[in-house]
Amino acid sequence: MAFRLAWIPIPLFGYGVFDSALSDKSDPIQITIVIGLWIIWSMVLVASLIPSASLLTLYRVLVPISVVAAIWGSLESQISSSSIFLLFSCAICTSICLLPSVGFWFVNGSSYGDEIRLPLKPPGPLLLGPLPLAWLVLMLTIIFPAILLSAESFFWGSVTLAIGLALSFFSYRSLSALAHRWVVFVPAGIVLHDNMILTDPFLVRKPLIKQVRPALTSSDSKDLTLSSVGMCLEVELYEPANLSLSVNPLAPPAVEEVVSFFISPSLLSETIEEATKRSIPTL
Repeated sequence: MAFRLAWIPIPLFGYGVFDSALSDKSDPIQITIVIGLWIIWSMVLVASLIPSASLLTLYRVLVPISVVAAIWGSLESQISSSSIFLLFSCAICTSICLLPSVGFWFVNGSSYGDEIRLPLKPPGPLLLGPLPLAWLVLMLTIIFPAILLSAESFFWGSVTLAIGLALSFFSYRSLSALAHRWVVFVPAGIVLHDNMILTDPFLVRKPLIKQVRPALTSSDSKDLTLSSVGMCLEVELYEPANLSLSVNPLAPPAVEEVVSFFISPSLLSETIEEATKRSIPTL
């Protein structure tokens, strides 16, 4: 609700800003940019109304583009109250769209029956470059080919479109894979769904779970967090279980026996609360 309250008035704030910013541009460029902005705004609004795991990546790719557009429009036009409100609204929307609670809302829109999905944190090393770079590729592919083609720069427009589409395919697929990493509470127990480290979803049945608790640094549990940033949880078992790990995509899966392991849900307290509700021992 807070997101939509900030997103809906953006066209009102942006009308004067972009009208001034585009005043010295050719008609084809003006039409292309205006239509593009309306398409992005409409797609985000529709996505914000439909909780679905398949829409989470699209939503988080498009919303930050509004900040780029707002900054460009404000620089090209005279600073006014409208540009300030536009920048503020776009920044607020971008901050909200990246919240773990928003990811929780989206992924549980696709859940089945009596299950609760809790998104996992992204791997720490990806935050240092690959994630922003993947978003940058998608953003540039959305913006520049259309502008170049509308400016009748057909050669460079076609080149950037071809290269951008090829790179965007891999970028979007990678971001989508990150959005489909969950720890899932089901009636039978806990399922770890993470294709980045597991070959198949890993089900731990409720009778085998000794305890779910905040992880201790001194523990020698199997680390399944992929070096995510911040606190993680430790799942202890009464007896060993076999994990099928995807160590190398080109090699056969490595089967490892574990009696405890680390997971990194983005909502730690909610994970512990859900475990308690389902009669899973917690600390």
